[in-house]
Amino acid sequence: MVPNGWEKRHLEDILSGPIRNGYSPLPAGVDTGYWILSLAALGDDGINLLGVKPVVPNVKVMQTLLKSGDFLVSRSNTPEKVGRSILFKGEIENCSYPDLMMRFRVDENKVDPLFIEQKLKSYDVRNYLRNSAAGSSRSMVKINKKSLEKTPLLLPPLEEQKKIAQVLYAWDKVIATTKKLLTISEKQKRVLMQQLLTGQRRFQNCSKKWEMVFLGDIAKITTGSSNRQDSTLEGEYTFFDRSEDIRSSDRYLFDGEAIIVPGEGQDFIPKYFVGKFDLHQRTYAIMDFPTCDGKYLFYAIHYFRAHFLSQAVGSTVKSLRLPMFQKMKLHLPTLAEQKKIASILSCADQEIELLQQKLHHLKQEKKALVQQLLTGKRRVNMEVA
Repeated sequence: MVPNGWEKRHLEDILSGPIRNGYSPLPAGVDTGYWILSLAALGDDGINLLGVKPVVPNVKVMQTLLKSGDFLVSRSNTPEKVGRSILFKGEIENCSYPDLMMRFRVDENKVDPLFIEQKLKSYDVRNYLRNSAAGSSRSMVKINKKSLEKTPLLLPPLEEQKKIAQVLYAWDKVIATTKKLLTISEKQKRVLMQQLLTGQRRFQNCSKKWEMVFLGDIAKITTGSSNRQDSTLEGEYTFFDRSEDIRSSDRYLFDGEAIIVPGEGQDFIPKYFVGKFDLHQRTYAIMDFPTCDGKYLFYAIHYFRAHFLSQAVGSTVKSLRLPMFQKMKLHLPTLAEQKKIASILSCADQEIELLQQKLHHLKQEKKALVQQLLTGKRRVNMEVA
């Protein structure tokens, strides 16, 4: 059902010119002052500056330089990323776009570009573009110009488009601010870990020299005996394996304070846990450390986990062995200083977790609002204040 005053259109109905593919030159080895976007540059939240490379400004590069108000769509990408789009707002000077993207502009007498930007990111449009993509490879699929031109759009009157865009961009600003606060908090925590866990920053009345120990001498290190198929989704106890997601189990093998480290993987990020838990046979539990504060030991292992990366064996999937844990060197302050360090880092973690929860909540709220406003299920107030 079409909301009152709205109309069904296609992207081709609102274009101010043809859709054009870009040009993909070889990247330059030095900074030339001219740039080209890579596929990684099109993010869900705009341009990712890490996906920009220098190029030599030849004729074709100059012909594909972007202008503020240009739309870009990824025409060739993985199935989940194909059809990603951005509205270029002049973020980078002298920037061109590659052959794997399509560029177009819209007629601003018919539509509001900021509204169309939100529309192109909506579930309905992204789903249409994903379903329109074709290709013989499962890893890379393509969208053609005709499919893009036929993108269905449900459009309100121009003034209502502008109102909707204002509302959604207000949410985007709050989300962006929360992301910045989260990034700052994460950076601050990394600095704290570097200072506190290396002894560069000490507390008043804590001057005793740190003791070098081997992890195997201060803790019991063991693996579990369970397999992935022993886990469930609704078990009573927590189940740990090498996966990032945490499952559950109907039984437990251990009960106590533990640092859990996957025995296989790429980064070996530890988890801290207190209670009853089940453990995979290729996952390690570090327990029984009477001379250590558990949280301090967790942070120390996390910060110095480069030891695992340097010791791991295997070409495709890296693996750890028990002696690699036992021979890990750590420098321990007194138990009292350990507790102080752990307390500060725990507070930093709590701040980060609160910001992550807030960011997740904001994104979910905006997602629901987008679905309502872009389909006309919820209308904005068009009365002039």
